[in-house]
Amino acid sequence: MRLTPIADAFVESPDIGKLQPSARLKQPSNVCVGNRLRIKRTSRGISQQELSGRLGIHRDELDDYEAGAERVGANLLLRIAKLLDVRPDYFFRGYTEKELESCLNFSLQ
Repeated sequence: MRLTPIADAFVESPDIGKLQPSARLKQPSNVCVGNRLRIKRTSRGISQQELSGRLGIHRDELDDYEAGAERVGANLLLRIAKLLDVRPDYFFRGYTEKELESCLNFSLQ
């Protein structure tokens, strides 16, 4: 498969083998929060379908949040924290200084 010089703006679709526009580049801070969300959800034995249903969002949206492709808004993050029985700061704790610096530097650019 050939990639064009503007490959950053496209992703390969595994289903049909064609290039499609990507939603946007993943920001490290979104990836950090999404990783924490996925870890806590799976450790609680909750499926994406179940959590998305309880949140009133589509499962694909939850998948995007967990992948860091979309930012979780404050209101939704509070609802997720309540459903997963964690404090909202859980999503921001325990990162190394280097990881946090990377997230902050990317966000401030």
